[in-house]
Amino acid sequence: MKILINALSGNGDALMFSPSLRILKEKFPVSEIDMLVMFRSVKEMYESSPFLNKIHFINFLKQSKLKSLSEVRNLKNYNYDYSINVYPANRAEYNILNALLGAKTKIAHHYTHTNFGRLEFMNDILINEIKDRHNVLQNFDLIRSVENIGELNDDDAGKMEIFISDKLNHDAQEFITNINPENKLLIGFHPGSSLLKNHIHKRWDKNKYAEAGNRLMKDHNAKILLFGNEFDLNNEINSMMNNNAVIASTDNFMDSIARMKHCRLFISNDTAFMHSAAALDIPVVGIFAYTNAKELYPWKTKNMVVRKELSCSPCFYNSPKPATCIFQGSEEFKCMKTIEVDEVMEAANKLIS
Repeated sequence: MKILINALSGNGDALMFSPSLRILKEKFPVSEIDMLVMFRSVKEMYESSPFLNKIHFINFLKQSKLKSLSEVRNLKNYNYDYSINVYPANRAEYNILNALLGAKTKIAHHYTHTNFGRLEFMNDILINEIKDRHNVLQNFDLIRSVENIGELNDDDAGKMEIFISDKLNHDAQEFITNINPENKLLIGFHPGSSLLKNHIHKRWDKNKYAEAGNRLMKDHNAKILLFGNEFDLNNEINSMMNNNAVIASTDNFMDSIARMKHCRLFISNDTAFMHSAAALDIPVVGIFAYTNAKELYPWKTKNMVVRKELSCSPCFYNSPKPATCIFQGSEEFKCMKTIEVDEVMEAANKLIS
């Protein structure tokens, strides 16, 4: 059997397919399972996976449509039995792509918030999206449609997985030894977020991150590691902590992940770094605004979610539309703005203790 996994979204969404990937390989050990990605960081994240035969990288965002179409057409020569659109992927373009790949059976989701223009009918099997169901399990529902996979229970969905090479582990250990000779408690922060779909509003206030960092350093003799490629933001937060933190990320996503592995707590907005920390079994404080924490909480790791229970939230659905808010002015995105440092510190202290 030949299966193609279309992991065309970012690292967080792609990572939440990893429990399903393991199950596919366990159920069909002699199958050929490939992955199609359009972000280099997703390719880096899955390069060491023992469950994939090959990864196809097509740079849809930075090359001509003609070149992309040619590369997609070449994939038809692999004669895949199944092609699966990783959840969430509800743009019309994803469904067109799945059709162009020419697999015998094309699997995707039917979304709650959708319309005829999303072209879901171009797939052969559509799985109904279920509100408040974790993304890991939404992906699990996709692979249940593969013939002869047998009965799968939700409990069969294991942890998310990232495989780190020996070289990256070695380099990360050297980095940690150099920046933490006192062997302090290492706590990771990810204060950034994607800018796509107006998701800058996922970010907790930088001043509050700095205050939380200063309190953690004082109360727990901790060292704060700042992650993410938002280097200007991280440097600004570090300056508010008297430059006592460490910029831990590089331009390579897996460098960052190998270093993150040494943290004993991770505090993050709803981002790929939050999900990566969960995959590494690090306790996580997840700071949520308008996205659905029931669907996106840190999977199968000790965690505490900090959010505001507003009548309007969560209000962001899996849609191509950008995030918007019913409030204006200083009230806009108050679901994030009104989260206080004491709330995050309470969660952090519980996980540390």
